[in-house]
Amino acid sequence: MDFSSLKLIVRKTRQDLLKSRQNLLIAATVLLFCCLSIGIGFTKYGENYSNIKQYRHETRENWEQRPDKHPHRMAHYGYLVFRIGHPLSIFDNGLDDYLGNVIFLEAHKQNTANLSEAGSSGILVRFGAFSTAFILQAIVPLIILFLGFGLIIKEREDATLKILTVQGASPRSILWGKIFGLWQFALLFLLPLIPVVLLMGFMAEASDFTDILSRIMVIFPAYMVYYFFFCTLTVLLSSASKSSSSALISLIGSWLILVIFLPKGIQFAAQNLYPTPSRIAFETGVEEDVLKVGDSHNPDDPHFKHIKDSLLAQYKVKTTDELPVNYGGIVMKEGERISAKLYVEHLKQLQEQYSRQQKLNEIFGFINPVMAIKNLSMTASGTDYFAYRQFQNQAEEYRYKLAQRMNDLQIEQISNSKPEPGEKQAMVSKENWQKFPDFEYEFISLGESLSKQLLPLLAIIFWLFACILMVELSAKNLKLLS
Repeated sequence: MDFSSLKLIVRKTRQDLLKSRQNLLIAATVLLFCCLSIGIGFTKYGENYSNIKQYRHETRENWEQRPDKHPHRMAHYGYLVFRIGHPLSIFDNGLDDYLGNVIFLEAHKQNTANLSEAGSSGILVRFGAFSTAFILQAIVPLIILFLGFGLIIKEREDATLKILTVQGASPRSILWGKIFGLWQFALLFLLPLIPVVLLMGFMAEASDFTDILSRIMVIFPAYMVYYFFFCTLTVLLSSASKSSSSALISLIGSWLILVIFLPKGIQFAAQNLYPTPSRIAFETGVEEDVLKVGDSHNPDDPHFKHIKDSLLAQYKVKTTDELPVNYGGIVMKEGERISAKLYVEHLKQLQEQYSRQQKLNEIFGFINPVMAIKNLSMTASGTDYFAYRQFQNQAEEYRYKLAQRMNDLQIEQISNSKPEPGEKQAMVSKENWQKFPDFEYEFISLGESLSKQLLPLLAIIFWLFACILMVELSAKNLKLLS
């Protein structure tokens, strides 16, 4: 390849695009909307974070101020835990608007997360959220197509392609020059946003410099490859078309398929191939399995009758009232262990179905780069389903520890003898509530997220090499004349 010719074509293509005031106005408008979206996201994130801090403080204060109570009553009093969004949700809010943010924790029951943005915003939010990531994923590629559909075909119609070859430019130089020139202009939609996202991410509460920087170093190079694909697609279809109108129609059709139809179609197919039970069906299945193993509220249940007989034999007493430990607490602790174990098993099955749906989306990232960049962008921004799963798991682990701590207090400090009429009810000191630690949600690290979801990153790399291969093959068949 003649690199001198390549540099001239790249520079000429870039300068032609930059000379147009219309193109610069489009770029400025897109950047303005992106910055506006980031600003809105930053404000929304700050408000949500402040509200969560307030609610967490109120929840903790109410918990610690509970008077002396029976520990089992405190276990049913419950606890609220809140999910904090990752600071980079200001760039790509991913699935955050569709997933719950609050879970009520109580004994013997695992509740689902509630209070999602989609649940309180009506049906319009389901058409897609206004975010910088959405603009970069859907709108900018369409602009690239309009800017570059005539880069080859118009020169062929004007018979200037033949002149370029006479002057020493090879077909490879022409194609690569047009692609790189268009790509360099396309980066105007992306590169100015890097310092803006960095600044907003660092200013957001709950931010970590190293974490945000490492995530941005994954996100923006991936978008650069993404735009390189669309620049390649635009130039190659322009070179293969017979007229400017057919090139534009082909590119718009490609955009509709890649950005609109294929992602929605794969999502619909994944939901039908790997269906998930409704909330009621899920909870009913857990309860049915719990009853099969042992019902802690049934005194004649065989499982708990066996535990009772074992305790009576161990302590050599005839009734549970004579036990040196609280029998009711032991029953509740065993019942909690059973229900938690079965819930986790059912939850893993449910999460596995969602993982299969997600895996299908990730596999199709090798067929559609739009799906690859969407998945990778959410993963790197900490707004994907895997990050939400960690919140669910952390909340359930905290709930189980809380319930079992209350059961231990009942076992250790509550007598088996029921109080006589008029006597003070059995209870433990409120200091025990204050000693139990607050829930601390921890973000999943970027390394762990990518290790569990490596396919989107591999798909982006795949498309980079696929573009190179397509250009090299197309250069052999470039038509110089109409």
